[in-house]
Amino acid sequence: MNAAARLVHQGVLSRQLVLSQFFNRRQAAITLLVFSVLFSALAVIYVTHVSRILHANYQQNLTEQHQQTVLHGQLLLERSASMMQARVQKMAENKLGMVIPDHQSVVVVHE
Repeated sequence: MNAAARLVHQGVLSRQLVLSQFFNRRQAAITLLVFSVLFSALAVIYVTHVSRILHANYQQNLTEQHQQTVLHGQLLLERSASMMQARVQKMAENKLGMVIPDHQSVVVVHE
């Protein structure tokens, strides 16, 4: 017999005390495991929620980036078109000697 069994058999260590210690440790271990599982489950839920929010923000930022790229392209086209008109007008004035007529000298012909 081992020492604990001998003490229980002799009555020095009561069975109820040994069993209560065993169940207390066992219950504490089970309680700790249950709380660990619950904490882990809540952590998974929280991380999933944060991940979904971040993914939604990422998609929104991609959409906004695409819109900004399209707007940038449109502004570049507008700038090049306005520069083209100004360049043509400048060349017409300098090389060909053309000028914009006065309002009185403009004649509108209706058919």
